[in-house]
Amino acid sequence: MMGLRARIGITAVAASAAALLAVLAIALPGLRQRTTQQVATSLEAQARLVARLVQPALAQGADARTLDALVDSASGDLHARVTVVAPDGRVVADSAASGEALDALENHGNRPEVQAALRAGRGTSVRHSATVEDDLVYSAVAIRDGARTLGVARVALPLRGVREQARHLAGAVVIALVLAFVITALLSVMLSSSLAGPLESVMEAARQFAAGNLDARSTVSRRDEVGELARILNRSADQLQERITEIARDRARIDAILSAMEDGVLAVDHQGVVLLANQALRASLGLRDPVGHPYVEAVRQREVGLVLEHVLKTGERKVMEAELHHLRRVYALTGVPFPGSEGTPHGAVLTFHDVTERRRLDQVRRDFVANASHELRTPLTSIRGFVEALEDGAAADPLTAERFLGKIHTHADRMGALVEDLLELSRLESGERPPVLEPVDVAEVADDVAASFAELAERKGLKLACRHDPAPTVTTDGDRLRRILENLVENAVKYTPTGGSVRIETGRHDGAAQVSVSDDGPGIPAEHLPRIFERFYRVDKARSRDLGGTGLGLSIVKHLAESIGATVGVTSEAGRGTRFRVVVPVVASPLASP
Repeated sequence: MMGLRARIGITAVAASAAALLAVLAIALPGLRQRTTQQVATSLEAQARLVARLVQPALAQGADARTLDALVDSASGDLHARVTVVAPDGRVVADSAASGEALDALENHGNRPEVQAALRAGRGTSVRHSATVEDDLVYSAVAIRDGARTLGVARVALPLRGVREQARHLAGAVVIALVLAFVITALLSVMLSSSLAGPLESVMEAARQFAAGNLDARSTVSRRDEVGELARILNRSADQLQERITEIARDRARIDAILSAMEDGVLAVDHQGVVLLANQALRASLGLRDPVGHPYVEAVRQREVGLVLEHVLKTGERKVMEAELHHLRRVYALTGVPFPGSEGTPHGAVLTFHDVTERRRLDQVRRDFVANASHELRTPLTSIRGFVEALEDGAAADPLTAERFLGKIHTHADRMGALVEDLLELSRLESGERPPVLEPVDVAEVADDVAASFAELAERKGLKLACRHDPAPTVTTDGDRLRRILENLVENAVKYTPTGGSVRIETGRHDGAAQVSVSDDGPGIPAEHLPRIFERFYRVDKARSRDLGGTGLGLSIVKHLAESIGATVGVTSEAGRGTRFRVVVPVVASPLASP
């Protein structure tokens, strides 16, 4: 590909050559004619001089010899043929002929220049001369003496001299034009270099801009149009870089916001093709690379399609809930339109707000209210029944009255225990009493709890034993750890049949302290294990109430454990006993509390 410098130089040289050739084509064809005209004009002047020279002699009637001598003298001075013609056309003197030769010359009355001179006073012609056998240029003027015409003075010059002069002149013109062309070509090359260099610099900067290098700048500092072009290009690059930087900054902000959002965000164009899916949505729905694909391939959920199609068709906001059964999650969907590219319809943005926990908490709240109402209604109903019986006359029988009062006392104690457990849960959940941290030996706590339940276990015919492996001393709330073990041991003693055993074991687990409580009780079926820490959840509701349980013990255990950063787990098998395990970190983490 030809460079810019070469193209400019060749163009300038070609233009110069074309202009000079045009000048040559116009000037040369008329050069000979103009030269002949100039020679004719000069000959006319010479003819007038000859006329003045011979006019006195003609006026005095001088003979041919005298006239011929004058003509020969004038011809020698003028370096041209001189002829004097009488009014009747007879040649009376000629520098080219004398004597008999002069007499032998034919009559010149029919010569064009002679006729013109006799008629108008002067005449010019170019023709072949039979006398000298050559082409000549003739110029003649009339010789007058007052009003009388004495004859015609004619001067002639060979045409070959004129042609030679024209050739020399044409050569000079050609040489001048060639010199002008060379000078013009050199100037064009010099000017093209001075112009092409800056232009190439500007073009190189433009190429770097197009390749994405917005830091490149043109260094041209001229004060002409090329310099202005370079400055405009540099300003455009500055503005473009600022705009791109601003867009990148805004994009980074948007990406940061979308990445920090817990809600999923899905954006589609007017054709339903996914434009954006933030990290929260990809993680929650398990999407890999949805961008560029139709949304129906990314999220196969009927409610999602309904919301998006409604927004795309109507441009109106749409809210709906969707339950994703395969994920066991519930999302509140909110769809709104967003402007499309210029000339295209609007797209849609859909947010996925996870309301699974809210749904669960609502259900827990409803269950809690229902369970608490049920747990309170049962003893209240019994107390009311016994009170009514006493009012109806049972109080008159001391034995019956005493038995009824005992029942009332039992149910009142049960209600008190239930209210106390509810208050305990409320205090734990509100965090109004932070844990009191102190060094605690878990083995000592386990021994204290075992000692407090030894008598109860003995009355039921149970074997209560402790076994201790080396365990680290932990910094935690000793009172809360003791209450955790008390609840677990109480349940174990309560549900283990006579002749069984309850075991408390301490040891180390992954650098933390571990306490476990095992029993030989009826065990817990596998389908109940995920829910045993819920409030009021009972595996065997009738038996639990008969044993005086409130249904809140294990829920309190879980909240106590979380308040000191401990974890509690359970393993059980129906008919083969249950084992609860509490893992206490070396240093409690109260932030884990609800």
